[in-house]
Amino acid sequence: MALGSSRPIASEASSAMMRMGRLAGGSVASAWLVSIIYHVVLFAVMYALPWMTGLSHERPQTPVPFTSIVGDTDQRVVTLSPPPKLDTKAALIEPDPLEFRPDQFQSIPEEAALPQDSGQSILGIGTGGGEFAKYGFRVSSRDAGPEFFGLGSQARGARRIVYVVDRSGSMMTTLHGVINELKESISRLRRTQKFHVIFFNSGAPLENPPGRLVSAIRAQKEELFDFLDQVFPEGATNPEPAMRRALALEPDLIYFLTDGEFDAGLVDALDRLNHDRRAKIYTIAYFDRRGAELLEKIARAHGGKFRFFSELDLP
Repeated sequence: MALGSSRPIASEASSAMMRMGRLAGGSVASAWLVSIIYHVVLFAVMYALPWMTGLSHERPQTPVPFTSIVGDTDQRVVTLSPPPKLDTKAALIEPDPLEFRPDQFQSIPEEAALPQDSGQSILGIGTGGGEFAKYGFRVSSRDAGPEFFGLGSQARGARRIVYVVDRSGSMMTTLHGVINELKESISRLRRTQKFHVIFFNSGAPLENPPGRLVSAIRAQKEELFDFLDQVFPEGATNPEPAMRRALALEPDLIYFLTDGEFDAGLVDALDRLNHDRRAKIYTIAYFDRRGAELLEKIARAHGGKFRFFSELDLP
C-alpha cells in the first residue's frame, strides 16, 4: 500500500513540471515576439519623424543663377573710353622748352671743324628735330623770332616784344579770339625774352601789370593770363597813345592789331617816334579791311610785315 501510493504522486509531480516548462517556454517566445515588434515600430517612427517634420515647414525659395548669351558670340566687341579733357590754360603755360646755347660751350678748334660745304650733320639734330622732336623736346635757335597770327617768325633776335591790341567796341564779338591768340603767342616765348601788352580804345591805354616789359617766365605768363581774362571791349578807336607808350619801352618788335579805321596822322607820328627804325612793326587788320591800307604802309616803313586776318583764316 505504501509503495503503491507513492507512484501516483511521482507521476503527478512530473506532469506538473512538464506543464510549467511548456508555460515558461511560451512566455520566453512571447517576450521575444513583443521585443521584435517594439523595435520594428521604434525604427519606423525614427525614420518617419524627420520626413514628417519636413513636410510641416515650407522650404525657402533658393534663387538659382543662370546665364544667357546675348548677341553674336563670334563678333568682337570693342568699347573705347572717352577722350581725356584737356586743360588749354595749363597747355599754354607749360615749362619753357629746352634751349640749345652753343655760346656756352667751348669752341671747336678751327682745324677740327667740319667744312661748311661738307653736307655732314649731327645725328638726330636737323631741320626736322630728329629724335629730339620725336620725344617732345625742341632745339630752337637763340635768334628764332616770336609769332602772332602767323607774323613775326622772321624777326630773328627779337628779345623785347610789345603787343598793341584794339579793344574798342567794334571788337565786342572778336576780342575773345584775339586774347586766345595772345596767350598762345606769349606761352611760346622763351625766358630770355621780355614782353608787354597794351590795349587801346579812345581812352587811356590799358597795360598789363606791372606796366613794363617783364621776362617771359612762367609766373609772369600766369599773371598776364589772369589780366587778359578781365579785359573787355568798349569805346572808339585811337591807337596813337598806345603806340607812343609802346615805343617808349624801346622794344625790338611791336605787334599792332586793329579792326577799324584810325587817323592817318599816326603814320607821321610813328616816323618821328621810330626814326631810327629800332623797332620793327608788324601790323594786322583783323576781320575788317577799312584800316588795311594804313596798316600795310606802317609795316613797310618800319621793317615789318602786314596781314589781313579774316574769318576764313580761323581754324
